[in-house]
Amino acid sequence: MKNCSLEGIENIIFDLGMVIINLDKQATPKAFEKLCEEEYAATMDRLNQEKFFEAYETGKISTDDFVNRLKHEIGGNTSAIEVENAWNAMLNDIPERRFEILQESKAKYRTFCLSNTNDLHIRFIYQMLKEEKGIPNLDQYFEKVYLSHEMGQRKPDVEIFETVIVEQGLQAAKTLFIDDTAEHLEGARKAGLNTFHLVDGIVLEQLF
Repeated sequence: MKNCSLEGIENIIFDLGMVIINLDKQATPKAFEKLCEEEYAATMDRLNQEKFFEAYETGKISTDDFVNRLKHEIGGNTSAIEVENAWNAMLNDIPERRFEILQESKAKYRTFCLSNTNDLHIRFIYQMLKEEKGIPNLDQYFEKVYLSHEMGQRKPDVEIFETVIVEQGLQAAKTLFIDDTAEHLEGARKAGLNTFHLVDGIVLEQLF
């Protein structure tokens, strides 16, 4: 690893968004703004205050309920597919070199994926993997993939990191967590993990 010491590291936990898959973080807000028009800001403020998106990210509401609520909030003749397309608009590609890095890392370390995500996003990603690489998911690249909406937990809460540590019998001091969000790294450090922040345009390819 070029820019981060792996001395003493036996395990690596990778985030998914912006670490493995590229994101256009403004694409989804822009897509919803087109659907909502002048009501966009008020609608999103109301949903954020209710922690609606966090609830979906931790599996507390179903995809049908999520989509139907957004359709209701947006109003008009907005369809379910328009909502889903807007929600998934941020999801871009996974460069081939990143798959190679994950394979190389798995051969040397115990590797895991830990992501704040949701049913619609992960279904979109897995469909992309099926179409582009002929594989159903990311399981072959990790010992286990941990997803917030399946766990009922989310970063940056320390509990989600402790779940992975305990379930896998990891020594936190020998485990590295790679993420693009500073707040998430704070939670990881509280759990005793080593961390690396992918920031300011740094991508995974530059680390390995």
